[in-house]
Amino acid sequence: MVRLSTFTIALYLFLLSLGGAQSVLDEAEGYAVRVKASIGYPFAEDKAGTFNGAGFLFDKERGWFLTNAHVSGRGTGDIEVSFKGQDFNEAELLYVDPELDFSILSLDKDQIPSAALEAKLDCETVQLSGTEVAAFGHPHDLYFSASRGIISKVRFYEGHDWVQLDAAINPGNSGGPLIALKSGKVVGINAMSLKNSEGLNFAVPLPPVCKTISLLLANENPSPPKLPMSFATDNVKETYLTIAGNRYGKLPDGLQVGDVVTKVNGLNVTTPTEVATVLRGVKNQAEFTISRDKRQKKILITFTPKPLITKRQYLFMDGAIIANDFYLERHEREKSFQFHSVRDGSYADRVGFSRGEVIISIDGAKPENIEHLKKLLEGEEEKQVITRHWSSIDNQFYDFFVTHYTPGYVDLY
Repeated sequence: MVRLSTFTIALYLFLLSLGGAQSVLDEAEGYAVRVKASIGYPFAEDKAGTFNGAGFLFDKERGWFLTNAHVSGRGTGDIEVSFKGQDFNEAELLYVDPELDFSILSLDKDQIPSAALEAKLDCETVQLSGTEVAAFGHPHDLYFSASRGIISKVRFYEGHDWVQLDAAINPGNSGGPLIALKSGKVVGINAMSLKNSEGLNFAVPLPPVCKTISLLLANENPSPPKLPMSFATDNVKETYLTIAGNRYGKLPDGLQVGDVVTKVNGLNVTTPTEVATVLRGVKNQAEFTISRDKRQKKILITFTPKPLITKRQYLFMDGAIIANDFYLERHEREKSFQFHSVRDGSYADRVGFSRGEVIISIDGAKPENIEHLKKLLEGEEEKQVITRHWSSIDNQFYDFFVTHYTPGYVDLY
């Protein structure tokens, strides 16, 4: 009988793990893609320029890919994808999430290589702490590369849930798959790293992404809810669902500031992202269980889904993009329209318009909707446009400006 030393067994297991990881990464080369987006006239969330990142195929029959929203942009640019060793092909933006940093692209399936693979999505695993992973992508133009690390935890950070990991995420990794090395399944979408830090990197968690995909497959609206209340964050006690006040309109009857949401439609929730995931696809109303003075109370909350970014209308006006106010709460209150971007050197720029300005009136009339806005801006006569911007005066929010503008090219998209 041959006896193996502890060191020999450990070395053997280590070599096996390396072989398994290599197999997982070889598979990733079959479903990962390069993503290139060129944006000339961006929405407020985006920037102008050409951006390179990663993505991955998860539905070969439909030609559907996942990437980051900050890689694809929100709908005013051109998007292309390419598999390893293949040319770029133009892709369409199928869905952009209004809360989390992910989007879904669509490519004609005839342009997908026959040897391409589908990424396997892990939609079920919630406890990811300690999972060994590889962040796959194209860091600094080193195409189809991987960095290895572990997941610390799924963490609530800056208003949303993120998968925190120590595998390096560099420019070019964004949008690529975060792969669990043991299962070979994708557990997140690589997104960002914190500046001036080491090992603090983040990926988009998959549960809300998977819920979105299932709703799109059912031809239902997957957008997260526009809830009428806001939540306060307690980073010390790690509680994130304390009612802080109203967000759109008045606080719903039965709710009080200080209440803590514990369940939605009977499911336990601990963060706003979990609340939104439960409510994706839910129509109009849901049952919230709240805790108040150590007592439980159930309240019906009415809501609507957030607007679909892919359905957003906008005006192109002489080098400027105008659309609904980027700040949803302000738009809900004022129904205002905002200059999302103004291209340097354009006629709109030369006249004096700038990014972020909100339109108050045109020749004394307040725009009622975007079609009305287009009508007010059309014609050959000079217009008096009053806009509002953040104030340069310390103790007030806004400054107001009058701009004299003779329309050139105005069209609705």
